[in-house]
Amino acid sequence: MKKLLLSSILLLGSLSSFAQDDCATPLTATLGTNTAPAIGGNFEAACFDITADNLGGPIYGLWYEYTATADGEVTVNSNLPINVAPNSDDTMVSVMTGTCGVLTCVASNDDVSGTNYLSSVTFPVAAGATYYIEWSNYWNGNGFDFDLSFTPISCLGVYGINPTSNITATSISLNWDASLSAPASYEVEYGPVGFVPGAGTTVTTTENTVNLTGLDASTVYDFYVRSDCGATQSTWTTANTFTTAKVLPYASGFDNTTTQLVGWTTSGNGAYGLSAIAGAANAHSPSFYWIFNNTVGAVSNNWLITPPISLQAGEQVTASFWIRCASLRSLRMTVGTTPTPAALTTLVWSNAALLATTYAQQTTPTWTAPATGTYYFGFNDVSAAAATTAATMRFDTVNFTSVLGTNDFLSSKFSVFPNPVSNVINFSNDQNAVVSTIELADLNGRVIKSMKVNATEGQISVSDLATGIYMMKITTDQGVAVKKVVKQ
Repeated sequence: MKKLLLSSILLLGSLSSFAQDDCATPLTATLGTNTAPAIGGNFEAACFDITADNLGGPIYGLWYEYTATADGEVTVNSNLPINVAPNSDDTMVSVMTGTCGVLTCVASNDDVSGTNYLSSVTFPVAAGATYYIEWSNYWNGNGFDFDLSFTPISCLGVYGINPTSNITATSISLNWDASLSAPASYEVEYGPVGFVPGAGTTVTTTENTVNLTGLDASTVYDFYVRSDCGATQSTWTTANTFTTAKVLPYASGFDNTTTQLVGWTTSGNGAYGLSAIAGAANAHSPSFYWIFNNTVGAVSNNWLITPPISLQAGEQVTASFWIRCASLRSLRMTVGTTPTPAALTTLVWSNAALLATTYAQQTTPTWTAPATGTYYFGFNDVSAAAATTAATMRFDTVNFTSVLGTNDFLSSKFSVFPNPVSNVINFSNDQNAVVSTIELADLNGRVIKSMKVNATEGQISVSDLATGIYMMKITTDQGVAVKKVVKQ
């Protein structure tokens, strides 16, 4: 079981009496099973940014080196039956290259799963290169066994997917670590969530980046990457996901973990994340929610940052969300053009006195986008330090809506008829704007119906909608138009 991480960490410089190795004098890892002694050497934080063990004691490292004889793939694995007490049953491993003191992280692993705290990591190796394997005592410093295996591979694949960039409603740049095999090109295949290679759209690039265009707005995609070495190709990566920028209205209840969490990013100094205990009794709707736990002994600084949101100049944005907390908490919402806390500098809303034993809705003031572009909104927990025990603030059912400013011109150029409508509504425009998607949302911002178009005009059936007023969002290559539709 993981030990509780204390917020006050002690940095102790002395080494234990059984310290026996460091980066400069590593043990040699051999193929097969290696028996590791208790951990007591110097530690270097190339992969894990830690300066003490999980209880605030000294942090130690145990060092091995492995020099590859050929290009291929190495697996380091402590997930072995022998690793139970008194052996370590909770390991943490880093793999690095370079020079001692200025090492570069290649791969790392803490836990095999949420219930198995041993470690396993697979990484590519180049012939003649030396790799440092460092085990730490962060959770447990006892001795243990680990296996090292090597598989020769002539065309190595892609082992690291990097953050996306240049995101708009219809385009995105995908980025990855270059293959050690220096392939002639890479193949990228993308498509709907859950597709298998061979059923998507494939593009080729000679660089370890590619820009995809002609995508659908507010859509989550899967993608795979592989190396093409000419005569041979590598295996595909596992499935990765990306989202195009959301076009408002946009809502998330954190319930569909396959799509609703894609694009959200986090950081902080305390505990935060998707709820571990789901259910209607805990969530606002229907099952999952986000938690912010305040920090014992320090002011909280935990962030939940939205996926990219595409806004037009003058677009007036309002956000609403639901909060539940039994003790006094402080939360604020900021906005910027980069999904990092340092860049989210414009304050939109704050409340330093949140207290709600049942869910209470919060609504922000209207914020107006100063220019057309991609924006990110950050929810920042800045609660005061907890005295003895961290308390949970529950955050759920986020809804962004907007009123278009400069896009009122485009809206005026679209005709929707008949309106009021009973069965089928037609749409057209005199700007030659190509419509990509049509969405109908109720007055709470929930998207009720959507369709892909790829034409300057068309029609959509509304016979299945309940009587009422709907907002018809028309996404085009010239911007977004919104029309009010009355369903009889």
